[in-house]
Formats: sequence, C-alpha cells, structure tokens
Amino acid sequence: MKKIRILATILITILIVVLAAGTVVERLHGSDYALSHVYGTWWFVALWALFAIVGAAFTFRDRNWKNPVAFTLFLAVAFILLGALLTKLTGQHGRMMLEPNKTVSHFFIKGEGDDVTKEALPLSLTLDHFEIETYSGSNRPKDYVSYLQLRDGEEQQDVVISMNNILRHKNYRFYQSDYDKEGNSILDVAHDPWGIGVTYAGYALLFVALIALLFERRKVMKAVTWSWLSVLVVLLVLLYVRMRTHTLLPVLRSPFFSLHISTIVTAYALLLAILVVGVIALFRLRDQERMEWLKSLSTEMLYPAVSLLAAGIFIGAIWANVSWGTYWSWDPKEVWALITLLIYAMPLFPNVFPSFRKPLFFHIYGILAFLSVVITYFGVNLILGGVHSYA
Repeated sequence: MKKIRILATILITILIVVLAAGTVVERLHGSDYALSHVYGTWWFVALWALFAIVGAAFTFRDRNWKNPVAFTLFLAVAFILLGALLTKLTGQHGRMMLEPNKTVSHFFIKGEGDDVTKEALPLSLTLDHFEIETYSGSNRPKDYVSYLQLRDGEEQQDVVISMNNILRHKNYRFYQSDYDKEGNSILDVAHDPWGIGVTYAGYALLFVALIALLFERRKVMKAVTWSWLSVLVVLLVLLYVRMRTHTLLPVLRSPFFSLHISTIVTAYALLLAILVVGVIALFRLRDQERMEWLKSLSTEMLYPAVSLLAAGIFIGAIWANVSWGTYWSWDPKEVWALITLLIYAMPLFPNVFPSFRKPLFFHIYGILAFLSVVITYFGVNLILGGVHSYA
C-alpha cells in the first residue's frame, strides 16, 4: 500500500508539472504546437491512463467501492477520461465556409503544419443569408445568425444557426464560428458519435457524486460553510440580471455563463478563506488544540470549495461544447483550473496522502496552494493568454 501511495504522489506531481509546462509551451510556440507535442502525445495519454489505474487500485484495495459516493466519483473520473480518449480516437473537428446561395457538402480538418484534409458530409448546406443582430440603439453585436437550407437526400428543411444555438444532424454538429466582410458564414463542424455521450455520462455521475458528498458531510459542515454557499445564489442572481440588462459578447449570452462564473468565483472565495485560516494558524503554532480546530474549519470549507470548482470546470466544458463544439481545448485557463482542482483535491484524501493529517503541513499547503488560484485568475490574463484571457 505504501508503494501505491508513493506512486500516486509522484504521478500527480508529474501531471501538475506537465500541465503547467504545457501552458508555457503554448505561450511560446502556439496552441497547435502544444497540442501536438504535449497534450496530444501518447505519453500524456498514458499518464492519465496510469492515473485512472492508480485510482482504481485505491478504490478496490481500500474497499471504497462499498462507499456509494467514493465509487460514483471514481466512475465519473473513469467515464470522463474514457470519453476524452474516444473523442481523440474517433472524433473529428473541422471548419466550413458557406457563401450565399452556394451548396456545400464537405468540411476541412486542419492537421499539423499546413496539412488540411477534406471530409465529405452526409448532407449539404446552402447559405440563404448571414446577419449580425445588434443591441437596440447600438452597433454592438448581440448575435451572429446564419439562415440555411439543409438537404439530406429527399429531405429539405430551413434551419437557423447562431451563437449557442447549434444544428445537430446525424451525429454531426454545426456551430456558428465566424464570418467575413463578404457576408460569408464560417461554421465549426464536430463529429463525435462516441466520445460525447460517454463524457456527458461522466459529468452526470460527477454532479451526482458531488451533491452526495456535500449531503454526506452536512453534519460536519458548520454554518460558516453554508454561508459561503449562499454567496453562490447571490452571484447567480446578479450575473443573470447582468446578462439580461447589459450588452454582452454573443457567446456569453448563455444560461451557462452565470452558472459557470458564479460557481467558480464562489469556489475561489472559499479557497481564499482557507488561505486566511492558514495564516492565522501560523500565529498559533504553540496552541495545538487551536491548530487542529483551524484545520477542521479549513477542511469544512475545502469540501464545498473543491466540489464547486469541479462543478464549475465541467459546467464550463458543457458550455464550450454547446458553443464551440469541443468541451476541452487545453486553453491555459482551462489547464490551470484543472491544476488548481488537482492541488486542492489532494488534502481530501489523507488515506492516500497521510501528511495532510498534520495540522502544520495542512495549513502551509493551504497557503501555498493559493498560488495556483492566483495564476489561474491573473497569471493567465497577464502572461499566458488564450481564449479565456479576458475572464
């Protein structure tokens, strides 16, 4: 068992280092290079496979499969990783440009370098016209809309594609991606018949496990923790009002926007509170009883913090899949949010990482761990960049 613990510690450390290094590689060489030399490599896939195997070893060796919450959490992670693998092996993601009144029945997949592959579609699309909807009294875009005709054999129908309003047909999904000055519409095309279903099953299991975990810990979690969770409700209301009353970018006009942001921000607030408790604990080093009590307080906040962070990340993944056709693009902010989740999840498994039973180690770790939140929230915006650098 000790060897497995050592292996788990080494493995998760390697994963965190590799993920962090990948964001630096992307900053220096671009997203395509990082995907082909880090995130898309066989050894990176092998790391995650080994991570799943070690998780399975702990689940069954410690008889955690008898604990419904622990077993559901393991199944969730396993399904998510399996779905990602299926997407990598069987999925396609490309782009097509539609000119008005011209029928198109293919799309293009960009490979490494200048390599581009043309793929046929089992249907054809004809663009009637493309328009930019604006906010009343303003030229600011509210939505990008393509009005199309879809033909599949003898079947023909009028369809509309806009931001957050995708077209699904025969396991193909079409997303409004871009446009040009000539009025041509550019669509992203995704074909992932196996990966998405498995991944979404993993997300569903994850949400069930997180809710069950919080319910299981309800007697331990004090009122101070539940007061933090009330912040989530307030943020949801405020962000929903903002979404309805302010001019947002078209992609942000989604019900997932307020849910994703408020969940993540509430998680970060709880993690900040854990840092504060850790600093207070360092001034009480001689009072072991107080140190232990502060550790219990931080643990009470850590469970909902990690749960909300995990939920926020995967709500964002669902949103990305609805808007862009891919639930994970290895963008620096996505990667650093995942790093933060891994870092803060470790103290929740003292049986695997026994050092977290020591109050002093726990508090110092809680202080240093917040650096990952700082990098996720500020470092990505100021240094690493990416599609989330505005957030």
